[in-house]
Amino acid sequence: MGKKYEFVSERKESVAALLSVAVPSLSRAKSDLLVKSGEVRVNGVRVRKNVTLEVGDSVTVFVPDSVITEKKIDIIYEDDNIVVFDKPKHTPFDAIPSIVGKELIPVHRLDTNTTGVIVFAKTDVAADALTAAFKERKTKKLYEAVVCPAPKSDSAVLTSYMTVKNKTAVISETSTAESKTVVTEYSVKERHNGAAVLSVIPHTGRMHQIRAHLSFIGCPVVGDDKYGGKKARGADSQLLRADSVEFNGLTGELAYLNGKTFSAEPHYGGSFIRTLTVI
Repeated sequence: MGKKYEFVSERKESVAALLSVAVPSLSRAKSDLLVKSGEVRVNGVRVRKNVTLEVGDSVTVFVPDSVITEKKIDIIYEDDNIVVFDKPKHTPFDAIPSIVGKELIPVHRLDTNTTGVIVFAKTDVAADALTAAFKERKTKKLYEAVVCPAPKSDSAVLTSYMTVKNKTAVISETSTAESKTVVTEYSVKERHNGAAVLSVIPHTGRMHQIRAHLSFIGCPVVGDDKYGGKKARGADSQLLRADSVEFNGLTGELAYLNGKTFSAEPHYGGSFIRTLTVI
């Protein structure tokens, strides 16, 4: 047995590199093996070499169960209505139910290489209520990010405007008929060697908001090559983590969740940033 996956390339990179990030629990070595074995198609054409993808290329791959490495996903909280996970990097949010072997309904999302708190519903009633809570901003989400260079100000509330072009968020200081307002708040937790660990609150819920907004002010997330982030030794993905989610304004069966905060352990302060070498 196995599973078929379909992706669209968001950047110029090798097909094996994309697969090792996009397919849950697939190592880079196993990605190379899939390419060589002819299991991969790019724009409908079978490839057997590690070709370089362009932005917008479609990739289809069949992944046999035998090549998947088991991945452990920690549960932060679980009851009859919801499950809260600490999502690892290199894991698409919608692959988590199949990885953990549970029938779950996603109610919000995290980017593939963003780690941390993510919530799933167990019932349709819970899914409808929680999806509405995220959409209507009845949640408070707190993130942790490592940026380089560090911002000059220790804290700020950023207000700008976003449009989306070719699956990329574009930030501007001026609004247009197509743009949407983005509001992102940050505070500096720690500074070291030109980099900084930020605590970030997205007051609006736009695609790639934190990554694009921090890049717009000249402080991209380390490891985020899509938005100009610098590489760092020992960091093989963007250094952005969902630290916590708090619910408010829920009614009915889920009212008991109001005021509860579900948290994952912060990763990037202290010894991590002090040993981080930005290239």
